[in-house]
Amino acid sequence: MAGNENICILRFRMQDGNDIGPLTLENSLSVLAVKEKLVSDWPKELTKAEPGKEAPTSANDLKLILSGQVLENTKTLSELKMPVTPDSVVTMHLVVRIPLAPQKAGDPGSKEAEKVTKCTCTIV
Repeated sequence: MAGNENICILRFRMQDGNDIGPLTLENSLSVLAVKEKLVSDWPKELTKAEPGKEAPTSANDLKLILSGQVLENTKTLSELKMPVTPDSVVTMHLVVRIPLAPQKAGDPGSKEAEKVTKCTCTIV
């Protein structure tokens, strides 16, 4: 089992209950590299299931959570406190936060943002 010391098996659970994985990854990978792998290998069926949902376009759109802690991009998987038993699957929570596109001046929705409530008083 000496070859399995540098490998971990991860599953990613999303807020809607969908799972990605399990994926077999090297412990030397950084959290940022894991996020980039998730973005590049994003399952197409997750975006087809809900038409309004978009796939993440960068690692910044994703947050990984393990044991209630948001993982820092600079940490490696070996630095995280995960079970070390062979063939155990570790579940991480995956939160997708796609930034809203800025509204253009010609968009009808932007007029709502530009409206300012004006109050006037008349003293007679």
